[in-house]
Amino acid sequence: MREAKKVVLATFGTLGDIYPFIAIALALQARGFAPVVAAPEMHRRAIEGEGVAFALLRPHEKDIVDALGVDIPGAFRIMLKNPHFILDEIYMRFLSETYEDVMHACSGARIVITHSLLVGAHQAAEMLAVPYARVALAPIHLQSAADPPLTPSAPYILYPKSCAAVQYNRIVRTAVRLSVDARMSRLRAFRRKIGLPSTREDFFLDFGRENKAQSIFGLFSPHFAPAQPDHPKNMHTVGFPFYKPADAERRELAPRLQSFLSAGEPPIIFTLGSFAPEVSGDFYDQSMRAARALGRRAVLLAGAKDAARLASLVGPYEYVCEQAPHSLLFPESLCIVHHGGIGTTAEALRAGKAQIVVPFFGDQPDHGARVERLGLGLAIKLSAYNERRAVAALQELIAGDYPAKAKGFAKLVAMEKGVESIVEWAEDMSAKFRHA
Repeated sequence: MREAKKVVLATFGTLGDIYPFIAIALALQARGFAPVVAAPEMHRRAIEGEGVAFALLRPHEKDIVDALGVDIPGAFRIMLKNPHFILDEIYMRFLSETYEDVMHACSGARIVITHSLLVGAHQAAEMLAVPYARVALAPIHLQSAADPPLTPSAPYILYPKSCAAVQYNRIVRTAVRLSVDARMSRLRAFRRKIGLPSTREDFFLDFGRENKAQSIFGLFSPHFAPAQPDHPKNMHTVGFPFYKPADAERRELAPRLQSFLSAGEPPIIFTLGSFAPEVSGDFYDQSMRAARALGRRAVLLAGAKDAARLASLVGPYEYVCEQAPHSLLFPESLCIVHHGGIGTTAEALRAGKAQIVVPFFGDQPDHGARVERLGLGLAIKLSAYNERRAVAALQELIAGDYPAKAKGFAKLVAMEKGVESIVEWAEDMSAKFRHA
């Protein structure tokens, strides 16, 4: 690899955290860069399958469950009960391993692009003293007092209409920041150990302070979460990270699914994403009953465990499967009922379909609140989701002006640059490096 063209992209999480970085990598490749995506082993196939170089990044699933002394379902249960799990048990516990892996991956690299929550990667970029950008995949990563995200346990006034309300939100934001800082003792000790100076920079959630990254990119629609005056000065909200997979021309829905879609009216799609096996409870059963009560067809995109259980329960007007490309399936739907992951939300917005968000964790409640606020759909907590509420919400969704608003919003999303803005930044940084 020519050094000036090697770009390392470091990310961690579920597929919703991986696909955006694949999108950036493919866009970089198209402009002559040599991207390397550093991610956990379980995502190697998804990355290399797109023709993108892969580098190992810890922790892996096994590292986490071994450290906690539980199995995967047990780890998910702890995560859902502990709002600090991601920071404490992943980013802080494995800070050194993440740092070492990113440093190793960055040999010969001149540009680093990191997931905004990946604390160890930020330390590596600072140590390397190379241009780097942080990528915020969801609005909740940015704690604005002017337009705060729905953050679990933070009592923000969500839609402040006065200076007093904004000032109150500033106080809440300060309390949230102090709470995060209190959990950063391992980071401060680690920085001393590797010779980095003390700093007041935000390395997890961003609270609008200056930071050492050349840019922070909000990889979501500015119409979904507009830029705010108290965001960092180097913040750019550029659009969702859609991309064409390497095999896009050959991709198609499974023949049986395509036959089902062609056999009648557009169905309601129900899915809880890649978390589904651990949190689904009776979501799919309640959803199937709701669709039947409305006389509507349904696709249950349920994951392996639930799909196997549901296979014997579905009738002629339901179809159950483990997975299907959202970009192909969602446009064929009547509407979409989903968990509110940022990737799934974005695909529903791109498809121009009204949606019901059924959140259960992390940034999902905020996405549901934004969907409601924009008039693009409704939100029901997973713990409150049942046949009766689903029927009422679906009736309102289908009969109201949500579908028309969703189609209009899709046109706005289609015009956004998304990952191309990050590639243009990388080209600018590369040019400055060549002339330095």
